[in-house]
Amino acid sequence: MAPSTDPLAAYREALRRTEGLRLVEILRSLGHPEPMPKPSTLAEAVVEALSEPGVAALRLDGLSRDARMALGLLALAERSRGPAAGLALGLRCLGADPVEAIGELVDAGLLAALPGPDRPPVLEAARLFAGGNIPDDLTLVAHPAALAASATLPPVAEALPTVDEVRQQREADGLEPILRLAALWQIVDEAPLRRTQQDTLYKRDRERIDDDPVLAGPIVDALEPLPDAPSLWLELARGVGLVGDEPGSDRVVAAPAEFWADNAYHLSQMVMQRWLGLSTWHEQAGMQGPGAAATLGPPFARGAAMLWLATLGTEAWATLDDLHAALARHAPGWDLPALGMGEGTSKPRADRGKKGPKPAAERASPLIASMLLGLPYQLGLVRAAESPAGERVVQLTPLGRYALGLGPPPPPRPTFDHFLFVQPNFEVVAYRQGLNAGLIGQFSRFARWSQVGSALELRLSPESVYRGLEGGMTPEQMLARLQKHSPHPLSAAVVEAVKTWSSRRERVTYHAAATLVEFASAEAMEVALAEWPATESPPIRVAERLLLVPDEASIPFSRFRLAGSRDYRRPAEACVEVEPDGVTLGLDLGRSDLFVDAEVGRFADELPGAGTPASRRRYRVSAGSLRRAIEDGLTAGGLSKWFAQRAAAELPPAVRLLMFAVEPGAGRLRADRPVVLHAPTADVLDGLMQYPSTRELIGERLGPASAIVDPASVERLKGALAALGVALDGA
Repeated sequence: MAPSTDPLAAYREALRRTEGLRLVEILRSLGHPEPMPKPSTLAEAVVEALSEPGVAALRLDGLSRDARMALGLLALAERSRGPAAGLALGLRCLGADPVEAIGELVDAGLLAALPGPDRPPVLEAARLFAGGNIPDDLTLVAHPAALAASATLPPVAEALPTVDEVRQQREADGLEPILRLAALWQIVDEAPLRRTQQDTLYKRDRERIDDDPVLAGPIVDALEPLPDAPSLWLELARGVGLVGDEPGSDRVVAAPAEFWADNAYHLSQMVMQRWLGLSTWHEQAGMQGPGAAATLGPPFARGAAMLWLATLGTEAWATLDDLHAALARHAPGWDLPALGMGEGTSKPRADRGKKGPKPAAERASPLIASMLLGLPYQLGLVRAAESPAGERVVQLTPLGRYALGLGPPPPPRPTFDHFLFVQPNFEVVAYRQGLNAGLIGQFSRFARWSQVGSALELRLSPESVYRGLEGGMTPEQMLARLQKHSPHPLSAAVVEAVKTWSSRRERVTYHAAATLVEFASAEAMEVALAEWPATESPPIRVAERLLLVPDEASIPFSRFRLAGSRDYRRPAEACVEVEPDGVTLGLDLGRSDLFVDAEVGRFADELPGAGTPASRRRYRVSAGSLRRAIEDGLTAGGLSKWFAQRAAAELPPAVRLLMFAVEPGAGRLRADRPVVLHAPTADVLDGLMQYPSTRELIGERLGPASAIVDPASVERLKGALAALGVALDGA
């Protein structure tokens, strides 16, 4: 059975795998009074006790720094559930003892240990981690209140060597991931993606993502590549809730437009937290299958690398060599197996001032470079530079410290109001200096991103304006947003186009559910409208015999005689009867639907209703009506299919005759007066048709003993028969 996605329910399920005596001890440590609950309710009692305000925080205060650091790593990645081996690696990278730290949390009840299916229930951490080993199949599930009470703690093992003088400082504007996520949101909003049973995208949807020029386009200010970038953007978008799985279906749909207003300010932090917990993507190998990413590089090492950078002063820099060495010193092989790496690990440099090539063991790990100078650099969390010796050095930005929960909010970036150039051809050029996540979200609601680079391009189109209208914007708000950030007045063509597209969209009224009432005649509908009771949802006239009623409960069924009802989710029903003449069609209103009127009206004309029952209407097929239908694109094959579906019969011969008559260049019929030969028996006629002197004189056979003879051949036939002693009479 798949694990629960609700954090509290997942914790409760894991807690039920804990031995009852262990749960009793946890309850006592939480101050639960005697007597203890029944064994069947112990797990629920622990859940309720930790859910009380302040209980989890008080319990956490009594634990060691290593234990609080472990819970902080989980909270940093917003992971309430994760593999114990992954958390252990992250703790070793930070210089903490994972067995002691995780053991304290399990014994305190803040983490529930979920062993593999073949292992016995959890009794205590000392037995769970016997021999100082953490089982590979052990999963840890945190109580949500424990995560909420935790804080991020950097390592205190030792200080990183620092570099004071650097050159060529580089810092990204942090907009690249936000822009790519905005483009992905637009793609999914235009047409939802579909997932297979293996939770992968169907080929067509995968190609839509991989081939999109904005999602798959190169990043201008890139220090390290992002492999499988479109898939990475999709995983990040799902993680932050910008797109999500539609309940009860296989579709991935876009979040409402309000997402941007609610989350734009913290979106960079949300993306970082999703990246820290992402287990399906590797910085060098790209997207991985379930479990493979943990082998190539557990996500908890990302948080450890960021926390090591947090130990530096706000102005200090560290080399990638030294950072990798600190991780490898506490967790040898933390980055293995890494692509292109051997079994050894890098070592710290002993002589920073020595010039010349670095020994292989002293070069920075490719994984640490990809890890810090990939997505964190693009998010604006990390700065990069170069030391005088040519080494790559990094430091956290104020935004990076804030995202880790170790610093105040960063100062706002300088604002530039006029950074848009709206061109008369509906293309909009935007310069990055004036953008932020909030503005990206606002423009994404009504303009399509077409290019992401040093300068950005958007395009206005009917579809993009419709998206803005559906998201709650008005044409005036769209134009005002463009005008506010444009140094020049908007062109008349742009203003007129936005208003025209909006007016077309606003003329369409969408009803999520409605009932259509069809009357036998226009007069009957007028009588019904005159007697319709007053209601908050009055009927809407949509045709001369059709009413749309938004609220079915307001229909006065007691005043009407209901001939039939139709559920349009069912297949079309046969409701047409062909009368004996083959060209008159009777429509049974009790079984018909609203589509059949339009269908039969293409090739037939309705007959006056005099003498026709109220539950039946009649149509007549004529040469004129068929000629009109053929000009409209109707074919003989299409008409035959319609009769099979709607009349449960083949195309009538009379209609086939009319189809022949109205075809362009129809052939002429031929009439003549042939001589009919009547033989006494079929055997005699068979002989005449085979005998050499008569067979060429006998024409088409009309019956067992009758055949046609060409009048010009009658005399020759008489002579041939006379030679046989047979007379031919009547010719």
